[in-house]
Amino acid sequence: MDTLNQMELQDIRHTCGASSDLCKKIEYYKTITNNQKAIDIMTKICGTCDQLKQALSNML
Repeated sequence: MDTLNQMELQDIRHTCGASSDLCKKIEYYKTITNNQKAIDIMTKICGTCDQLKQALSNML
C-alpha cells in the first residue's frame, strides 16, 4: 500500500463511509418489507459491504 497517495487513501475512507451509509439504508428497507427473498438479498449486500470495508481497512 506504499504506492497510494493521499487522495487515493481519502477515496478509500469515503468508500468505507458510503458502505456504512448504504447498510443503514438497507437495514431500514428490510424493516418495511415482508418479502423474505428481498430481505435475504439485502442481508447479503450488507454482508458484502462489511467484508469490503474490512478488507480495505486491513490493507491500510
